[in-house]
Amino acid sequence: MNGAVWRTDTFLHSPRRHPIARPLESPNPHISNVRWGSPLVRPLTRPRGAKKAGILYERKVQDVLIAIYGTAYEPSPVINYVLYGHRKAAIPDGILRLGAELWIIEVKLAHTVRVWEQLMDRYVPLVRALEPQRRIRAVEVCRSYDPAILMPGPHDLIKSLHKPSTGALEVLQWRI
Repeated sequence: MNGAVWRTDTFLHSPRRHPIARPLESPNPHISNVRWGSPLVRPLTRPRGAKKAGILYERKVQDVLIAIYGTAYEPSPVINYVLYGHRKAAIPDGILRLGAELWIIEVKLAHTVRVWEQLMDRYVPLVRALEPQRRIRAVEVCRSYDPAILMPGPHDLIKSLHKPSTGALEVLQWRI
């Protein structure tokens, strides 16, 4: 394990765990047994450079969202599923549940095209299978935004999470 130290005290247990697996209504028929999972134990490592800056920015965003929304915001929830017979896990940076809406939050230091695959292609279908009664919104929170980056689909630059959604990927540039 490369000398990694494991910490279990850094993870919050959510009261919103759903033990029942639900079928996934998505174009990919090879995904099944979608359910909320238990928090993972991650190694305590010392990232360097840009990765360290990204992790520090993500922590700041997580801390602010927890301070604002309290228990309505769940950092790093685990979604377990089976793909082609193999167990997998998806871990968005956060889930915010407010009324009938659910925001899937992905934090990036800089706006990137990779967030499309994470949010729109993986997390949105999985969360929709788990919570079909809620309106799902996908939000990338980033410190720097470059409008020249072309996304595979529509996206909107927003100033607040409380702006009505257009259904596209939403990008919130947040310099904290």
